[in-house]
Amino acid sequence: MLNPYRRTIRLPGRLGASLVTGTEKIRCGYGNGDCLLVDCHHRIFAVADASERFPQASRLLVERLAGEIRDNGPPQNETEFSALLQRIWARQKFIHRTTLSCVAVINHGAGQAVMVANNGDSSVRIVAPDNGRILYRTGADMNFAGRSRLPNPVVTRDIEHSGATLLLASDGIADVRGNPCGDLSGRPHRLGDWIAERTVRTEFDDIGAIALTPSAIDDTAKGIIIMGGTRPGEETSFAGGKGRNALPDRWDDIPAWKPFAELLSGAGIQII
Repeated sequence: MLNPYRRTIRLPGRLGASLVTGTEKIRCGYGNGDCLLVDCHHRIFAVADASERFPQASRLLVERLAGEIRDNGPPQNETEFSALLQRIWARQKFIHRTTLSCVAVINHGAGQAVMVANNGDSSVRIVAPDNGRILYRTGADMNFAGRSRLPNPVVTRDIEHSGATLLLASDGIADVRGNPCGDLSGRPHRLGDWIAERTVRTEFDDIGAIALTPSAIDDTAKGIIIMGGTRPGEETSFAGGKGRNALPDRWDDIPAWKPFAELLSGAGIQII
């Protein structure tokens, strides 16, 4: 289910994704540099976080990633994933700096694994289903697209616990009170509500996040969703009501929104 008015995706028991613009960005008229990619069909998910100067940089990188997946299919191993990342990395302008945290869920033996590509200070976490314990977490670095020549190496991590949750997030998640790993373990679809409940009457940066249970993802679902990476004018229009007020505050199946590309564009969302 997608609610463009809330910039939130909610698939009960499977996935939650949410994009929120920071309080200071709204006051100063900046764009939202966080951008999300949700592709259940190919089991590819990504969060990118661009600088205030060129907030659209994250979207440009994510759009190239989505195009590669759409045209060539998802990577099947680390070599293919690294080659894909290098192709989109090479086309990013030097001034278009952005992080990229991207995962590809793959079958591995009798179970599943996740290939992780992490660059910059966004993060990927694997969380135990029973107690919210962090089983794996990426570190932060200064390897940004639009700044560094090559992306970081891809690593593969087995998902040893059935029902484990993956959490991808920009660094703005640190501004949200509470423990997302413990609170969302086994309930990834509550991500949007979890953020909304904890960002009332407080200051926070842009927040872009995706939580999912890999074993529950429905890979028959078609459509790649890109959300965020908006320019200042786009974000001002949405936050000021022109774009947002044109949207109903309604949850609906993702395919049902696809014919309304112009409305979605006002929220910085596209379905391809």
